[in-house]
Amino acid sequence: MAGAAPPGAAPVVRPEAPELARALSTGLLRLGDGMAGLGLSTSGRMARRVPGAEAFDDIDAQALCLLLDPPGVDLTGPARPAPEALAAQTGLIVFDPATTDALIEVQTIGRVDGAGRPPRRPTRIDAALAQPFARALLEQVHGILPPRHDGPMPGPLRAGSFIAGPDSLALVLTAPQFLRIDIALGFGHGARTGRISVLLPVDAASLPEDGSAPDPGADWHRTLQETAMAAPVRIEAMLPTVTIPLSRLIGMKAGDLIPLSASALSRVTLVGGSSGVTSPGRKTLPRNATLVARLGQLNGQRAVKIAALPGEAADPAAQPSSGAHGTAVAGPSFGGDGSAGSALSVPNAAKSGAMATAATDQLMSEMPDLDLSFDPGEAELPDLPDLPDLPDLPDLPELP
Repeated sequence: MAGAAPPGAAPVVRPEAPELARALSTGLLRLGDGMAGLGLSTSGRMARRVPGAEAFDDIDAQALCLLLDPPGVDLTGPARPAPEALAAQTGLIVFDPATTDALIEVQTIGRVDGAGRPPRRPTRIDAALAQPFARALLEQVHGILPPRHDGPMPGPLRAGSFIAGPDSLALVLTAPQFLRIDIALGFGHGARTGRISVLLPVDAASLPEDGSAPDPGADWHRTLQETAMAAPVRIEAMLPTVTIPLSRLIGMKAGDLIPLSASALSRVTLVGGSSGVTSPGRKTLPRNATLVARLGQLNGQRAVKIAALPGEAADPAAQPSSGAHGTAVAGPSFGGDGSAGSALSVPNAAKSGAMATAATDQLMSEMPDLDLSFDPGEAELPDLPDLPDLPDLPDLPELP
């Protein structure tokens, strides 16, 4: 095919933000032509994406750093973004010491004086003299870029603020990734060389409308949530509790039947652990919370159908108001099945403890004396009789 790369050829690397890099170079040349004595020229440019942790590594220790506000954000109104959110969207324009000295010399003595002096730490006066050039450069860039430019766009210069050196930049600018454009400059018709760098945040979340800071750990939280929601949770289906006298429990033997009320199939409870994140329209399920369900079958398999969530009333049409023995069926509740025999509300802890002690004393007084002594050398365990099979239960209702 026409234009196809030959086999084994290295992939073509496309330059980053070519329109913005070209606009910066053109804007610099236009400004140089309008400043007598500057003799500005450009000798090369490079644009690349760098992580936030590496964006300021090779910036000169004596460089003058001017902050760029996010484009299109009103920082003077009442809806000013929070400082954390603003730091993630702030850009930077950097003048190396040679460029700063050249701009100051042109405005003080009218020319670039020789090859330059040893680097020095910039002062607030240096920043005040360099800011008009930076502001004019940004205006040139906005005028050169096409109206529908969808790439990174530098915002306005932040008035009255500058940073001397890159030591604190990592604390002021917190974007995870930057587009960095470096342009090599010449001053005094080649007598001095310098460099200007522009760093703009890319691939970062836009400023929220409420001014809150973007969450840097959003991906980690999303992964944690997905992992937690995929974790297995044990669910136990339980029939309603049954209350029988203690004397009968002691006398029960294999084969005895415990009758259940006719409404037991529609009073099944599902007991599970914590449900994790709350779903819309549903209350959080704490540990040991219960859901009301109905027992039945589906496609030939035993199944339960959820009738009500914790704190919700069960469907009256699907749950009878009374069982065969006249036991009223209450609504669902946390930690119980809602029946009259499993009420959990205790008005007073001391009163409930006294009632429990009295009930225990009464049961112990009614228990018959049992001979619990047993010597395996004197007696042998009797053979257990064969137990008949339990009768088949009637078919369960088909769940809709």
